[in-house]
Amino acid sequence: MLEEYIKKMRERCHINKLDPQVIPTFKSLSDEELSKIQSEYKDTLDIIRLFMNTFLEKSKGIPILVAVTDEKGNIIEYLGDPSLEDTVVNQVGLKKGVQFSEKQAGVNSVLAALDLGIPVQVIGEEHFFYFLHQTACYSVPLFNKNQVVGTISMMTFVQVANPLIMASLETVVDSIQRELNLLERNRYLDEMNHMVLEQSNTGYIVVEENRVIVRINPKARDILGLPQDYESFAIDELKLLSRVHNFYVRGEVIQDYKIIFQNKHETRTCLVDFFPFQEGTLIQLHDITEYTKTESYIQNAEKLAIVGQLAAGVAHEIKNPLTTLKGFVQMCQEDSDSDGNLYTQIMLKEIERINQITNEFLVLSKPTVQKKDWHDVRELISEIGVLLSSFTILKNVEIQYDFHDVKPIYSDGNQLKQVFINIVKNSVEAVEKNGKLKVSVRTEKDNQLRVRFSDNGNGFPDQILQRLGQPFLTTKKEGNGLGLMVCKRIVEEIHHGQLHITNDSKKGAIVDIILPLHS
Repeated sequence: MLEEYIKKMRERCHINKLDPQVIPTFKSLSDEELSKIQSEYKDTLDIIRLFMNTFLEKSKGIPILVAVTDEKGNIIEYLGDPSLEDTVVNQVGLKKGVQFSEKQAGVNSVLAALDLGIPVQVIGEEHFFYFLHQTACYSVPLFNKNQVVGTISMMTFVQVANPLIMASLETVVDSIQRELNLLERNRYLDEMNHMVLEQSNTGYIVVEENRVIVRINPKARDILGLPQDYESFAIDELKLLSRVHNFYVRGEVIQDYKIIFQNKHETRTCLVDFFPFQEGTLIQLHDITEYTKTESYIQNAEKLAIVGQLAAGVAHEIKNPLTTLKGFVQMCQEDSDSDGNLYTQIMLKEIERINQITNEFLVLSKPTVQKKDWHDVRELISEIGVLLSSFTILKNVEIQYDFHDVKPIYSDGNQLKQVFINIVKNSVEAVEKNGKLKVSVRTEKDNQLRVRFSDNGNGFPDQILQRLGQPFLTTKKEGNGLGLMVCKRIVEEIHHGQLHITNDSKKGAIVDIILPLHS
């Protein structure tokens, strides 16, 4: 195959009208083009230089010139014996950037090795040009993913030509090829590791022996509240982790160590693991914030369910003696004089008021099974008027009602009562003594009903206002942050409405419940 290829290459020299006695002139790449190719081959050239310089050092005294080409035959590097440069290279103008082509170089080992993908040697008179008859050239192809990407070639004087030169070159190129393949695999693994770290839901921090953090992935930055472009720093700047790191350095095993991080925006709960890594430490941060919230939610829900059961039991216990008292008062009313009648009427009125409160407790304590019917929202609010007014007594808050003519809506009356009670309770707690709360009901455009609760309190802080409705978000010291979340679910998911909470431009908060009028 090689002999036939060289024969046809020689025939093309005559077709191209090359003169064997005339030294050819080679075209060259521009400095920018050469620089770009060298940049693309940077890792390859670094490894080639390392191996070839070692080879040339051991071959001192033998005139050898090494040239490296890309897949198009462009010379991108050469190194070796100065005597060859003076006698051959400078005569022809062979230098970095030269474009090696058959039309100019004639029979040559470089292009043959590129085309055939095998080692090729062209010695003495096998060259087409006379001036190359004093040289011996050897070329071995370089591969990447089974594709020829260039050659490593050696030139020497024909007097020192020896079959061992080709064998030595092949051995060196084989070592270079293995190193390049290893580099490629390492690069692939590094990219895979980088991608895994970047996309991982686990935070990773690498700390060197000098306590400097040299690697921190996006998840860890997010947990710690650090900007993504935050430069390297010492672990001592992270007080909580630094303290645990000190335990680890002293020999303690750190596995599933619970740490609560507080950054500018939120609180994160993590389980932290420490592992030895090279000369330093690998820290893993497992974010269990949502799990912790869910666990807390379940505990609160269970506690609320128990409280509801207790409330129902207490209400039943109150109703039994109330029924008896009411009967005796009615009997006394028949036998008493006018003053007595006045007293018994007041007593009956107050007993009825207590009875109404216990009835509301019983209704609210029932399981939240959806039971929809047509309800007038104004009547629903009036039915819980006693409960609403009970919130206002201690702070002497005035509730003003502004009811317009509205149509009934298809709704779950019990669950809407729960929403109204929760909002009124929040408003009363937010206003100061002698404050005011206005409750209005009116029809809006697009066939909607709006129930508005507006108070003259201090409103919501901006950072809280943007996240209202999220679980466990509360401004109350003893609150659990579930009230508005439940209200939002009842309004939006069960009644297909909208819950909007804003601050009044003057003072206070406004809660709007928008409900559809159609079924």
